[in-house]
Amino acid sequence: MDGKNIAKGPDLEKYINDQNRKRFIKYAEGARLFGMRYWTFVRFCKKAGAVITLRKTAIVDLDILEDYIEQFNEYRDPAEMEDSMPRRKEKAPIDERMVRGKKYVRLDEAADLYSVSTKTIEKWAEQSKAKYKIDGVVLFNTEKIDMFIENIGRED
Repeated sequence: MDGKNIAKGPDLEKYINDQNRKRFIKYAEGARLFGMRYWTFVRFCKKAGAVITLRKTAIVDLDILEDYIEQFNEYRDPAEMEDSMPRRKEKAPIDERMVRGKKYVRLDEAADLYSVSTKTIEKWAEQSKAKYKIDGVVLFNTEKIDMFIENIGRED
């Protein structure tokens, strides 16, 4: 056997990289990007309909996933929520280089990114409508927070 009949896997790089912006990502990379556990991210993507299968490999379309996040977020008014003391979690080290390129981050990452307290980030997110809660995961849109920060103090 000369090996000519062996099936070659798809070239994922041509699907993943699109003009220096990743439009498609693998599950593991997406779980790291959104700060979720692997299988939580897999179920989340399948629910959003953002999974594309290529033979034995699955990739996630970020455009579909971001549209799903924008469309199906669960907004809750903080006044309606009961006051309860959350358990303090041990902070994981945050890599600033990874957070800078993200569009959606978690609360601790956003607080470290903007060098403010978590309460301030929550207040800014509420005012700029940049807080999204999907299936129990709270994400903050950094683009909306950036625009809100730039417009603080400006009169219309």
